Amino acid sequence: MQESIASIVGPCRQLAAKPTIQLGCLVELAGSIALTDAQIDALTRPDPSKPYGRRVLMATDRLEVMVATWTPGVYCAPHDHGGSVGAVRILRGAADHHIWSLETDPKRRLALRHRHVAEQGEILACGPDTIHSMASAGPNQPMVTLHLYTQSIPYMVVYAPEQDETLLVDGGCGAWIPDDAPELIGARIPGIWRRHEIADRWSERPATH
Repeated sequence: MQESIASIVGPCRQLAAKPTIQLGCLVELAGSIALTDAQIDALTRPDPSKPYGRRVLMATDRLEVMVATWTPGVYCAPHDHGGSVGAVRILRGAADHHIWSLETDPKRRLALRHRHVAEQGEILACGPDTIHSMASAGPNQPMVTLHLYTQSIPYMVVYAPEQDETLLVDGGCGAWIPDDAPELIGARIPGIWRRHEIADRWSERPATH
């Protein structure tokens, strides 16, 4: 286990020590980390009650590194990443990846802008305004992903399109609506709104992990 964590965290700490962390640097780093099947096995943490189980390997004010073990057939909710940028590498399996945009005509709603299957080894780049969701694709092998994100965040914006709601969810939660832990929900706002549109509705809290 420690060998698996060290092989990821060591290079990440080097990147976090740089004055600035650009999205391209995150993508490059995510692609350069070499892990054996045994090391990936040691990092998995399934949680069938959630879209994925989270194993946080590093969490500083500048960089968060996490491995997700996905529950087959369960999508995470459409969400942003608190204005940070990030890279997601498919370590095992494949991802059904959705990118969403906010439409205002004839009503405010999330619209699917792009969908594709990301295969093992592919890296998904997430900009500060990206809204996306994903799930393990295909029946052959459950998905495992490596996530690198800049900055610690106090909250994510998570969407419930069926309920026409926008939720502000604690940054230490995953990309789902934590109905089993309502204390992680900071606000439920009727309608579909972007982060900058609701910033004045939420007092920033210190980040938790």
